[in-house]
Amino acid sequence: MSSGDRVLVLYEQGRAGAAAIDLARELAEDEDAAITVVGVALRAPSPRCGNSAVDYNQAVAVSVARDLERARWRLGPAAGHARFQLLTEGAGPSFGQFAQAGGFDLVLLPAHRRPFGAVHHPEARRLALSAGGQIRIVAPVSGALPRLPRRDAGAD
Repeated sequence: MSSGDRVLVLYEQGRAGAAAIDLARELAEDEDAAITVVGVALRAPSPRCGNSAVDYNQAVAVSVARDLERARWRLGPAAGHARFQLLTEGAGPSFGQFAQAGGFDLVLLPAHRRPFGAVHHPEARRLALSAGGQIRIVAPVSGALPRLPRRDAGAD
C-alpha cells in the first residue's frame, strides 16, 4: 500500500469483523490510509399475509448502526478521520456498487469459515470482478483475542 490509499472495510460483528477493523486501524496509523467502514442491514421480505416485516427490518438497521458504533470505538483515534456508512439491502446501492463507485484501493472483508478451515467471503468473487481494487479476506488470529485500541496515558 502507499500513503493515502483508500480502504473500504465491510464490518460484521464477530472476531473476523474485529480483525478487519484492527487491520484498518493499523493502515490508518502506519500508512495514513483513508478508511471507510460499511455495515449492511439485510432486509426480510414482507409476507403476503400476516405481520409486516417493517418492524423487523428497522430493528436490523438499528442493530447494524450499533455495530458501526462499535467499529468506530475499535478504530480508536483513527475513527476521527474515517467515514461510516450504513447500507440497506434493496434500498440504495448494494455493497458491491458502493465499492465500485468509491474507487477504493483495498477492500477488507471479514472471513467466513468453510468446512475444513478454508476462509472465504460471499462478496469476494463479485468484488474481484467489479471493484477494481485489491480484495483481502481478513481472518482473526487463531486463539488470540482481538487487539483493542490504545488508550492515552493520561485518560481515565
